[in-house]
Amino acid sequence: MKAIHVNWTKPYFHRNRLRGHGFELLKNIKSDTYDVPDSQILFTLLSISYWKRYNGPIKLYTDSIGAAFYQRFGILDLYDEVDIKFLNNYSKSNVDPAYFWTSGKIKCLAHQTEPFVFLDNDMIIKQEIPNWARTGDLTIAHWEIGRGYYYFDKDKWEREITHMPWIENYNADDWSPNTSFLLFNNLELLEKYHKWHKKLVTTNADNIPEWYWLLTDQGILGHLIRENDYNVNTLTQRISLSHHNMIDEAKRYKGKAEKWYDYVNKDKKREVVFDHIWLDKINTQNMNTHRWFKDLVELHDLSDVLSTDVRWSKYWKYYHENN
Repeated sequence: MKAIHVNWTKPYFHRNRLRGHGFELLKNIKSDTYDVPDSQILFTLLSISYWKRYNGPIKLYTDSIGAAFYQRFGILDLYDEVDIKFLNNYSKSNVDPAYFWTSGKIKCLAHQTEPFVFLDNDMIIKQEIPNWARTGDLTIAHWEIGRGYYYFDKDKWEREITHMPWIENYNADDWSPNTSFLLFNNLELLEKYHKWHKKLVTTNADNIPEWYWLLTDQGILGHLIRENDYNVNTLTQRISLSHHNMIDEAKRYKGKAEKWYDYVNKDKKREVVFDHIWLDKINTQNMNTHRWFKDLVELHDLSDVLSTDVRWSKYWKYYHENN
């Protein structure tokens, strides 16, 4: 099954207004030219390489700026297909790339005409996707329980959102799908998802809250799944809790809890081996970079790719000194 990566660079140039972890990842980069941390390049390479090893071809959707950046690092040639035109055109739209920085992703999903897999660039699938995960309407990475500033209810909506009314039958207390991995079999669901996303992001309103962005990406997909009783699989039967270590303004923990929880009736056979770098790329951004570099050299034979830029000199030095 074909997979796709999406790298829409327009949000980078509005990063001073980005919200949440989108801002945290890029806030320290001062360059006016598109750039990302070393770790982001390395886990993108791992995502590509592991997918091709176990599952098949992968296509990149990016724009001209993203293509030039990937070409510099020898990444572009690793993809089986590259589409630049589609996101170049989408960048001309009026969708605010700071508020809705994953909108380019959803637009590319809606462009697909047959079943496919979407991978976040930091989602690394380390085995063949099993048959049970290829069935049903949709397979997601896992479910999430919203908490902290990602949580909202009808009262909060009506106080903070002025451009559209509350979504009928929306249950803000229910789980949301983590969309770092999406295997779409049901293209009718995909079409409904895209239509709702488009409706939600079509606004000129200022001060869009952080939770609303997540609604346009994950929350509305969960709503559609429940409203239409779609059959959904997950790569893991663990459920993640957002803001499990919430801290108030006085730096006190409020309701600290575990990050992951298992289903009561967990089926250990329905687990896929994966690494989702996720929020670790902010909190411990450089923790695993040398290990990832070593894996790319030794497991995936990407020495040539990792010799294309002086950026990798310090990693080669560490590698030779420690191996």
